[in-house]
Amino acid sequence: MQMAVAGKPAGCISALDQERLLALIERTFAGDRPLDPAAHLVLHRLRNSGVIAKPDLIPPTLVTMNSTIRLQAEADGREWEVTLVYPEDHDPAESCWSVLSPTGAALFGLSVGDVAEIADEGGRPVRWRIAAIPFQPEARGFLTM
Repeated sequence: MQMAVAGKPAGCISALDQERLLALIERTFAGDRPLDPAAHLVLHRLRNSGVIAKPDLIPPTLVTMNSTIRLQAEADGREWEVTLVYPEDHDPAESCWSVLSPTGAALFGLSVGDVAEIADEGGRPVRWRIAAIPFQPEARGFLTM
């Protein structure tokens, strides 16, 4: 699927995600390279969200790095499951989407019940509701993943 950036500002993020993603964005967009829209959205969420310092206090309903997210299209109810990963693990064929891709950026920091708008292969926006988070590292006790 071809994706487009969308989504709303997040309410909270983990301190570990904030630290790692700020460093990643600095490295990726160093020098004169401008931020692309996906990185700009992630940076906006990193700067404007509440930060939860203790990983064991992260709500299990929050999309954090390495979470698997079950999405449901609002229009027709179809489902799609994706995992939010770092750029080096980006593999859409395996449903692994980089946080710096439009799809990953649209989902990062949202919660169950929130809606992200992600373009389909033809560039048409599709509204996807976060139906569940079947795997979140913090909820499973993986506090530094």
